[in-house]
Amino acid sequence: MVTIGHTQLPAFNGRLTLLELRRSRFRCHECHSTFHAQTELVEEHHHLSKQLCLQIILDLKKNVSRKEIAQKHFVSDVTVLRLMEELAASYSPNWRFLPKILCIDEFQSMKSCEGAMSFICVNGETNKILEVLEDRRLTHLTRHFMRYTKEARENVKYLVMDMNASYDQLLKSVFPNAQLVTDRFHIVQQMNRALNQLRIKTMNAFRHSSPQEQKQYRRLKRYWKLLLKDSVELDSQHRPYHSLFKRPLTQTDIVDELLSYDSTLRIAYDTIQFLKYAFTHREAKRFFEELDTLDPRLPFWFKKKLRFFKKHKQGITNAFSFSFSNGITEGLNNKIKVIKRIAYGYRNFYHFRSRIYIIQGLVFSQD
Repeated sequence: MVTIGHTQLPAFNGRLTLLELRRSRFRCHECHSTFHAQTELVEEHHHLSKQLCLQIILDLKKNVSRKEIAQKHFVSDVTVLRLMEELAASYSPNWRFLPKILCIDEFQSMKSCEGAMSFICVNGETNKILEVLEDRRLTHLTRHFMRYTKEARENVKYLVMDMNASYDQLLKSVFPNAQLVTDRFHIVQQMNRALNQLRIKTMNAFRHSSPQEQKQYRRLKRYWKLLLKDSVELDSQHRPYHSLFKRPLTQTDIVDELLSYDSTLRIAYDTIQFLKYAFTHREAKRFFEELDTLDPRLPFWFKKKLRFFKKHKQGITNAFSFSFSNGITEGLNNKIKVIKRIAYGYRNFYHFRSRIYIIQGLVFSQD
């Protein structure tokens, strides 16, 4: 007996391609059971060929929407989703291993998640995603990481993160041998934000004043980047013409002119430059000594932003000693945002996570 079925092949010249497959049906004379002849083209009880499924999987690794993949291969979105979940299900964490350097961060995934933010951790030695978790709250993280063996957790020596999260309890209960290392980028960012906020307040005070002060407003607004730049990196040789000053000036001259408009801004600038010098030369002692002796003429809110560093003294001190960075984690966060935007958002976190794992190659890199 012969049965006729249609197997879908990869599209040819952008057209739906079907293979008329004739299968012989056999009957066993001893047990009287029947069975079909098998073929390497397609799995049993499937109508999509193995080659077509493979092409869909390869497209899932690209950062394109599922709907676009479905339209390209003349299948439904549900079919693409099923293949995606089958592929992602093949990945499981190695509960016996954790890297020596663990970089962690948070990102906003979707409103339907349990917590306000989701959690990502990256292997700081290989720069590959280790885990993406739905909830960043301490109880959830503790419960998850306790699934790893004690030897794996004790292998973690450094926990690299920004200053927005506090995981001291996670260190004590889960990673007993780990040290907290604050990401160096966020230290500089905190200083620049404080100085830039003071510049904006100073600038706005000149906005609706005399014509001369309005010029100062425009200058402070245009050349804000020079104030955030390290003083040693300012160009003091070339003197191009600047229309707002009506004369040629070096970058150093411009900064001196801007600081002459307000004494508080000058004090704040000098303070930040001193902190940056200590930071660049990895002098933790001088860095925190300057925080202890801030000029009383500085605004209270400005001093509060700088003294925030003292709450993370141990992590910042370690950042002066080690060159670990959370930059790879921040970069992956940006890539995750792109994945989410291209798909016009996700309603299911686990589908979102599966796509992240596939695009990042986690399911293809397992032994």
